[in-house]
Amino acid sequence: MILLLAAISLLSVSQAASDDEGDYSRSGAYVRGGLGAAWISSSTSFPTAPSQSWVANPEIQLSLGWRQNERLALEAEFQWVPSHEGISNGSWLLGANGKFFLLEGRIQPYIVLGAYGYWAKPPGARDTEADWGFKNGAGFDFYLDDDWAVGVESSFIWGVGKVWRNYFITTSVTTTYRF
Repeated sequence: MILLLAAISLLSVSQAASDDEGDYSRSGAYVRGGLGAAWISSSTSFPTAPSQSWVANPEIQLSLGWRQNERLALEAEFQWVPSHEGISNGSWLLGANGKFFLLEGRIQPYIVLGAYGYWAKPPGARDTEADWGFKNGAGFDFYLDDDWAVGVESSFIWGVGKVWRNYFITTSVTTTYRF
């Protein structure tokens, strides 16, 4: 992922002269949606659930955000990772992210850090457990025009307390609309 961000940074620097002068890093509100895959690992912190070792599941996310300045955005995010064994199992996250942008042009790589309320119920568990979860990741947005962007984001999410030993790695394709 670091190599991908470095390549994007180099490409966008060389394209800076040829880019039109769109205001891609302006302040303002945005809405973002994403679909992807999540590889989940959960352990015996759920007494009746068998351990899972990096099982693939779908992932859906929705964010409402505010781009504060050229380098910082804050967003509220809902993320749902339904289990491959049915939607009554899986993980739900609701929290806040800080996105730190590395470039301001048409291509904008970023680092994302977040804290979440984390609800999890792996297959075989009797009850849903809730506690805190945290996210770190990286991605990039490619602006199609001043308002629309598409992107890719990968992140690592882990739980603490009652949901510790429940981790997942996500890779999502995203679409963003800037107001």
